[in-house]
Amino acid sequence: MTELLFTKYSMPAADLGRNNCLPDIHVNSYIRAKISLSENISKEDGRYIGKGMIDTLLPYCITDGYDRNRVERGIDAAILENEYVRAVFLPELGGRLWSLYDKTEERELLYKNDVFQPANLALRNAWFSGGVEWNVGIKGHNPLTCSPMFAQKVTNKLGEPVLRMYEYERIRGVVYVIEATLSEKELLVNITIENTSDKETYMYWWSNIAVPETPETRVIVPADEMFFCAYEDGGYFLDKTQMPCVDGRDITYAVNSPRSRDFFFDIPDESEKWIATADKDGKGLLQTSDRILKGRKMFVWGQHEGGRHWNEWLSDKAGAYIEIQAGLLKTQLEHFVMKGNSRISWRESYCALSIDPEAAHGDFSTAADKVSDIVTNKNKSLVKDAFEIVEEDKIALYGSGWGALENKIRKVPVSHICHFPEDSMDAEQTDWLVLLESGALPEHSVDSVIASYVTGSFWTELLGKNIKEDWYAYNQLGVMYYAGGDIAKAKNSFIKSAELKANAWSYRNLAQIEKNIEGDYDSAAEHMVTALSLKKDYLPLAIECAYALMAAERYGEWVSLYETLPADIRENGRVRMLLGACYSRLGEAELAADIINASLTVDDIKEGEYSLSAIWIEIYGWIMAKKRNVDVCSLSAEEILGEYPLPRELDFRMH
Repeated sequence: MTELLFTKYSMPAADLGRNNCLPDIHVNSYIRAKISLSENISKEDGRYIGKGMIDTLLPYCITDGYDRNRVERGIDAAILENEYVRAVFLPELGGRLWSLYDKTEERELLYKNDVFQPANLALRNAWFSGGVEWNVGIKGHNPLTCSPMFAQKVTNKLGEPVLRMYEYERIRGVVYVIEATLSEKELLVNITIENTSDKETYMYWWSNIAVPETPETRVIVPADEMFFCAYEDGGYFLDKTQMPCVDGRDITYAVNSPRSRDFFFDIPDESEKWIATADKDGKGLLQTSDRILKGRKMFVWGQHEGGRHWNEWLSDKAGAYIEIQAGLLKTQLEHFVMKGNSRISWRESYCALSIDPEAAHGDFSTAADKVSDIVTNKNKSLVKDAFEIVEEDKIALYGSGWGALENKIRKVPVSHICHFPEDSMDAEQTDWLVLLESGALPEHSVDSVIASYVTGSFWTELLGKNIKEDWYAYNQLGVMYYAGGDIAKAKNSFIKSAELKANAWSYRNLAQIEKNIEGDYDSAAEHMVTALSLKKDYLPLAIECAYALMAAERYGEWVSLYETLPADIRENGRVRMLLGACYSRLGEAELAADIINASLTVDDIKEGEYSLSAIWIEIYGWIMAKKRNVDVCSLSAEEILGEYPLPRELDFRMH
């Protein structure tokens, strides 16, 4: 008999902090990365690649207020357990499946991180490693991966409890539902995505499964071909080859990949859909699904110093891991069109794998055949009755209030499956409820940090129809215009807002348009300096001001401004990194070296960001050139690093 318990799961955890209220106005470069295809990619394979990419993360705010100071705390959890298996989910953190423990074999089947440590690897910045992450809608990790989900107990036709978790995803305008139950030694998961609007939308899904990496870990999948993806020069390059080797190395063993890479396995349409891992003893995890979830992937950090450092940066003593993933399409560089008033649903299974070690580590095709035999015999467990719900309990844990607000806009439920109660709405929805009911936004102090944004033609028309002569209303309208692609109207709205009352937020938004879209670096710098002068105690403004001044090559001005900032902002790792960069550009290499060293910690260093290593090379290029009495341009990065090795603490180079 399966039991479901809502409780707290205790572990050392960093604080997520407050959201950054500065809207994504052409800031996030990741979502605009270029994609190049090898001549080995057929027209059929490439038909969805590059489709459905987004231009902004709005209406979401960035989650970058975390730190690396971990304390023991309880996180909202839901535990499914029977005599064979215990599955721990964390609804508070995107519904992450945190642990899957097989009692019979007395082993953890997933990579269970020993801490909760956010880092800058996702669309909204904050992401954490471990367990199984549910990625909906958009390439680049779920926007809600660190956000609470609604959770409740429901009961299936078999009389067994089912955990239901769900949320409303605001960019695609869909509801996604994760239902889970146990069937003897297996965890069964049913995923549903609902688009109840009349409009079609692009869609995407990947279940991202972290598993331990050992020297002998092998990934097994029923494929003869694979795509492999490298990140080069700010973009992606996708190629295709035969399994299991790339560059002469058998990449089904993760330790054979020298650099961080994505491998997408091209499973034939007629084949069963699964992916598995096996260690030296032939033991690991088996994930299967019905044929709707057709894609499978492996991600590795690689064996170089930067990749190993990233792996460790995300944990404490949990060790090495890789990711095996399952998606609706063949690669993560593509989205498909989901029709209006439609639903997509599929089932997944997670369980222990145990096969003969010689078969697991012999010929790859033989290993795949061995697992295929197991899959063929077990897929009957993906039965409909497990998710035929006959009874629902009250909601045990709440997610956000955005689904409830959407219900008010549409005047009909946004979901045919899930309930979004009105009392789930909080301060983030307050302004928009007032606008809905009165036709006008409430007034705000210019010193107040903005709570939230909304986007879309409904809101733009509603706000613009009877807009008051108020700085806050025009700033919000400008954000809406920008999200809708009307840059000219957005810029005019920000100018109007600043004219009505000088405020940091509109000057900043104006600066982002000038710097990131128009390339007017001097004007952007002026407006960012003004924005910072109006609110010097807001860290994100200080960071963006530094970048704006550096883009305008006004390095000395940032050095001077730095001294006027509050002490807690001056001590921030990224702020200090940018100070060191400015000292270097001013030729003050020794002052820069006092900052850029192994003791510097940049909490929000970004996946794929080479700032620290680039500044290090620049600083020690100056020092080395002076020492040798040569032109700094005559020195290569290899020469500089040969004499002044990059400290491991600063090495985040992935590729």
